[in-house]
Formats: sequence, structure tokens, C-alpha cells
Amino acid sequence: MQLEKEKCQSVEELIDFFKRLKDSPVQLVQVFSTKSEILNQRIISAFNRYLPLSTLVGISAEEVIYENQVKLKEIAAAALCFEKSSFKLLKTDAKSKQNANKIMKSIETDTKAIIIYSDDKYNNGDQLVETLNQKQTDILIAGGQAAWGQANEQGYLFDRDGIIKKGSLALILNGSQLKAHWNYNLGWESISREMEITQAEDQIVYELDGRNIFEVYAEFLGEDIFEQVPSAATSKFPLVFNKGFKNARAAVDSVGKGIKFSGELEEGTKVKIAYGSLNKILKDSVRLREELNFHPEIAFIYSCSGRSNYLKSINSNLSEEIKAIPAPKVGFSTNGEYGVVDQKIQFLNMTNTVLYLSEKEEIIHKKIKFNTEKPQVKTENLFHLSKKVVSELETINKKMTKANKLTGNTKVEKTAANLFNLIFENNNYSGGIIIKEEALTRIYLEENLSAEAYDVFHSFWENKPEEITIKKEVLSFKKAFLIPLNQEIEALMIILSNELDLYDIKKSHFFIEQIPNYLKKSILYENLERNVASLSTLEQTSDFLYSTLELDLLYDRILDIIVATMGMSAAIIFKKEAFKLKTIQSINIEKESELYYYLKGHYQEIAEADQIVINNEVEFIEEIKTLIAIPINLGDYQGVLYAIQSKYKQLFNGNQRKFIRTLANQIRVSIRNALNHQKVKKLSVTDGLTKLYNHSYFDQELAKKDGEKYSVAILDIDNFKDFNDLYGHQAGDQVLKKLSELLKSAVRQKDIVARYGGEEFVIYFSIIEQEILLQVIKRLMEKIRNLEVCFEDKKLGVTVSMGIAINKSGNDSAESLIKKADNALYIAKGSGRDQFKFHKNID
Repeated sequence: MQLEKEKCQSVEELIDFFKRLKDSPVQLVQVFSTKSEILNQRIISAFNRYLPLSTLVGISAEEVIYENQVKLKEIAAAALCFEKSSFKLLKTDAKSKQNANKIMKSIETDTKAIIIYSDDKYNNGDQLVETLNQKQTDILIAGGQAAWGQANEQGYLFDRDGIIKKGSLALILNGSQLKAHWNYNLGWESISREMEITQAEDQIVYELDGRNIFEVYAEFLGEDIFEQVPSAATSKFPLVFNKGFKNARAAVDSVGKGIKFSGELEEGTKVKIAYGSLNKILKDSVRLREELNFHPEIAFIYSCSGRSNYLKSINSNLSEEIKAIPAPKVGFSTNGEYGVVDQKIQFLNMTNTVLYLSEKEEIIHKKIKFNTEKPQVKTENLFHLSKKVVSELETINKKMTKANKLTGNTKVEKTAANLFNLIFENNNYSGGIIIKEEALTRIYLEENLSAEAYDVFHSFWENKPEEITIKKEVLSFKKAFLIPLNQEIEALMIILSNELDLYDIKKSHFFIEQIPNYLKKSILYENLERNVASLSTLEQTSDFLYSTLELDLLYDRILDIIVATMGMSAAIIFKKEAFKLKTIQSINIEKESELYYYLKGHYQEIAEADQIVINNEVEFIEEIKTLIAIPINLGDYQGVLYAIQSKYKQLFNGNQRKFIRTLANQIRVSIRNALNHQKVKKLSVTDGLTKLYNHSYFDQELAKKDGEKYSVAILDIDNFKDFNDLYGHQAGDQVLKKLSELLKSAVRQKDIVARYGGEEFVIYFSIIEQEILLQVIKRLMEKIRNLEVCFEDKKLGVTVSMGIAINKSGNDSAESLIKKADNALYIAKGSGRDQFKFHKNID
């Protein structure tokens, strides 16, 4: 295979490229052009004049890709002369299904790959691949839809005969010695719960879970979404759905009360709102060369224009991602990409795809390692989303606290009424709950419903759905939502409303999921009316647990409940962290004791079984008369709570065992709430690279110390730019990480160390005695001088310059003290670096 390629700013430069090429009937020239239709007509004329024997395939593009560059207003061209293979160009002038049928009929016995280019107006990518998949084939498919860019009103194709605005061009590549490989990278992360498309037509989505799509986006992304849809907000936050693999659809335009997407999204499809995680996109870019088992001679890149625009909006570029592709590169930004995922042809969107080709004869005995440049992974924050998650957690926590107060010592009917009225406090609705309790079925109805409702509800119970179901026009209400509740108890909740939609129901799913626990608690109360203490405990423990989102305090409360209210003599919580078992909290269990090692040794079997253990027969350990073990498995969080009675056996009847299961569920829910709160809180106050506190957090903490006496040190890595220039940004990042670890380990627990920006760090000391602080600083400087940062095969030395200011009187403001320390830092740097200076040169 002979390859010639060129990047041109003008049509004249491309014509010069045509002139330099040797004309041949086995030569395929692909032109990716951002130019106008008039200029592309000139390209066609020049091609026919200078290359009458060659084949031309042209595509309009928003951007062109050439090597690691992504350019607007330019042209990229690649001329391939096949030496051991052949190709055929199939031109079609119909819509999707007819074009697909013509393409599949043109397949030959030795066809290896088909590159499909289609217009973006008349050809529907989803319909095209649906028809292609009707004929089973293992042929590789690649390509994409033409894009219009700034110079055109629609995406189109062209060949030597002219412009093609309706149809497709299919390059059918044949030959037994031709090697072809295709891969893709998505990298979009879900940020919402799963929602169902409830109204859609002709690629336009109007409703998600029964709510207008603009309102849904506004809730997740902020109220200003209405002024920015879809160009700024929804194009950055596409809908992703699962087809056995994660696929995406980007917003194209707002159409009335709906949003048009880049592909078909049918009613009933389950989707999530996603955002482009730059970290994940760049980290996963190595996918583009996975399973590549030959050395490619050319790589054709077909990448979604929406993806490229998004990367630009967050100060990155598609060129960062395609660095991982190990071959000469040419391509364009498409309006959708074609490929084969899990042996099915797919229409992709917001993806980056690559097609590798080669005719080389080579024998590969082992996996090829490609030496391509790795992209620089960056960190980004979703502040609105973080704020929303914290807000939702707090709302749920308040609602559950209120539920605990309303459903304490109450019977089932009263509990059902209170819970039902809590679900949507600011909406008008009615309905009830049907509860199965052993052989008894109990129906709770809102008081405003007539006797007819009993019969209607009973019929719903007899045909109880397995998932949320909507009935229309029920008992003079527009909608009835049937919500099955199957955990802890078997129940069916019916919500009647003229206002609520499916979105409201699903938004409240977390609280609704807890309703069986409260109902179960009430059933226990009725069954154990004589055991007032047990029921009172459930109320108090629920309130006690749900009223805090701080993990350390929560652990203390959990153990207090176990020991104080359940009559146990000791308790301990183990948690697996980084493959090690860690003691989180304990009462009356000594570390290194026989009891401690016994409990620790049985951790794994209890965690894996994921079942509560209540045991009154524990061999070998006399200290255990009764053992309760509660596994706490919450995704990445895996722990076990043990409770021990060492003086006498605790005999639990059926109702008491149910009580323990309910309490265990409350413990899990409270820990999950606290973990979610901790994750979001940490995201907002820490620096992504160094894991130290960030600039904003440090300033906030310092502002709280107004009037206090303390010291501040600012340090700057000497000649930090040299690390990046000599060894690359990854070396610089490694230096920042290792220095951060040293600083964090060197300061006392009450002190605060933060990354203040770039290579600058800041430390808060509670020390104001200059002589003591002087010794602390000297030790710290010596530790830094002894620090060796290993990068690849090199050991990098690090020194810093430091400025220190002491607020001896407590009269300095945080801002003033920072400025003094900064002035001292400049003196230290100007005096030769690798030293420290106190403000006003106090030695």
C-alpha cells in the first residue's frame, strides 16, 4: 500500500497535491473538506482534470483531522494505492433502508471492510444499521455521517461526478491480504438516575418519565438551561443508553417543547443524562488501539463533532485523545459514526472511532506494544451537580427524620397515612396502600375516596404489577400510579393525581423504597404491643441514626445503639480498605485479643454470604454467649458489624429477629447516606491531583480563625518548570504528588496543608513561638531536600523556597497574613532559592 497525504488551507494547495500524485486505477483519494459547496465543486473539476484514472471520495466536514491536529477551515486528503487488494465504490441516491440493501448486495467473498459515508439529512443512521444487521456478516464496518460545518447548510458527499446531498458512498475493500481493525472510545459518565423516554417522535424527545425534557435538564444542570439549550448545556450532557454496551445521543436542536437528538430514541428506552468526563475520555483513549495485532499503514479517524466541540469547551482538544493512535492519521468530525460492537453494526454518537488498514506481510508472535504518546489526564468538577446531590441527601434526610417522628409508636393504618402524605408534601394527590400481612390483606385508603375505591384497589391487588405501572382515568383522577413494594413486606401503593407525573414518582423512589421498612416497623409494633421497649427503640434508633451525615459520629451512634438498647456487652465494626481489614470502631473489645482475632477471622465468610447471623452456639470462644453479625455491603463499601453478649445467651423469637433485620437495614441506609455526603463533600474541598485541600477550602478555614494567633507558610517548588520541560508533564505531576504526600505526613493533625495553585503550597500552623516554628521549618526543609521522586528510570531531587508570617497578636486578617508570607517567599526566591524567610527578615 502506497500512501500520500496532505493538509491544505486552500483549494489551490489541494490541486497542487493532485498534480503531484501519480494517476492510477488502483488509487483511492479521500478528501475531507470544511469548504463550501462552490469550492468543493472546484475540487471535483481539478480532480477530473489531473487524476482521471483514480477514484474520488469526498465528505463535507465541520473539522478535519490530520495526524494529531484538528482543524477548522482546512482540507485533509489521503491517497491510497492498493498493491495487494482491491476496492469498489458504490454510490446510492436513496434513503437509509434502500441504501443499506444495495450495500449488502455488493459484498464479495473476500470483502474485509466497508467504509460508509452518508448524508445527514435524508439518511437516518439508526435505520441504516438496522437494515444492515438483517444480513449476518462478520465484515468490519466503519465511517460516518457527513457534517455541515460553518460553510454548508447540510452535510453532503461528493465524487468525481459531483455533489451528493441525498444518498451514501460505500467503499467496499476486498482482498485476502488486507488487514483491517476498528475500535472506539466513548468516555461519557452517567450523572442521573435511569429515566424512561415517555414521549418521542422523529428523533425528538419531549418527555422523560412523563416530564418535559427541558425541565429535567434544568433540574440536573441548573435553571439557566432554558437560555442555553441545546448548544451549551444539553450538547455537553447527552443521553446515554445501554444496548449491551453504552451508547450516546447528542442534542442537535430544540424543536418546540422537545429536543432533537442525533439518532433515534424510541419511547420506552431507558436513558441517563451523562457528562463528558475529560479524565475518563483521555484515560480510556488507549482503547483506540486495543486488540490491534498488526502494524497499520493508515488510520482513518471518524469522531463526532459534538465530542470535539465539548472538549474545546473544557479547554481541551480532540488532538489530546488521538495521540494514542499508532499510525499516520487522517479523518473528520462526523454527525454520527458507524462501527461494529459486540458483533452488531451500530450507529454511534459522541464517540471517537478509528479504522486501521494495512497490506504488509508480517508475522506477529506476541501482543504488539505501540509506543504512542499518552494524553495528559486532567481533572474537572461538576459544582452544580455536587451541590444538587448534597441538597437531595439533606432533603431525604429531613424527610426520613420526619417519617421517624410520625411513624414511631403508631399502628399500621396511621403509619400508612403519615407516610403516604409525606411522599409529595407540596402536591395534590390521593390513593392508598395495600399490605399483605401473613394471611391478611389490609387496604388503607385516603379519607376523601369513596367506597368504590375499595373495589378498584382490590382489583389492582389481584393483578399486582412487577414494576411501576400507570393507569389512566381512575376514580375521576387523570392518572393512577401502581407501585409494588416487595422488600421486608409485600405491598402495593396506589397514587391518584391530576398533577404528578412518572418523573415525580421516580424522583421520590429513595423515600418510597423505605416505606416498607416503616410499615414493617408498625406491623412489629402491633404484633408486639406488650413489648413497648422494643418499638420505642426502633423509633429512637431511626431518629438517632438519620439525624447525622458525619461518618465518625454515625459509627459511634451505631455501637451505642447495639450495646445500650439491644442488651449486648460489646460491639465492633470491621471494614475492608485497600485489601486490608481495618477496625472502624469498637466497644469493650481489645485489639490483639483472642475475641478480636476470632471475629476478624470470620469477616470474609460473613461478608460474602451477605446474610445476618444470629448464633447462640459459638465453639472455642467462651467470651461469646450470643453473637450477632450484620454484613454491610454497599457497592465499594464492605463491612461487618459484630455484637456480642458475653454474660448470658440472648434468645430471640421470630419478631425480635425481624426487629434486628429492620434495624440492620436502618444502619445500612444511614451509612449509605453518610458515604454519599462524604464523597460529595470531599469532591468540593480537595485538589484532584494531589488530594490535598484546595485553595478555596484553605481560605475558608483561615477566615474562621479571625482574631486567633497562628502562623502561615507559603512554599514554592524551585524551578518547577524544568521538570515539565525536561521530562514532561507527567514528571511534574509526580513531583507534585510526592511532595504533597511528604507535606501531609510532616504536619501535625491540627495543622492544615493545601495546594494553593500550580506548584505553590500553603500550611497553617497553630504555633506562634518563633523558635519552635523555626525548628519545625528547618526539619521540614531538610525532609524535602532528602526527597527523591522516582520517574521512569530517573531520581528527581526537589527543593523549595518558603515564606513564613506569624500572627502573634491575632490582629492580622487572613488576607494580610497570606500577603506577608507571600512577600517573604519572594525574598527567599530572590536570595537564591532552597531557603526560607520570615516576614521582615526575622531569623
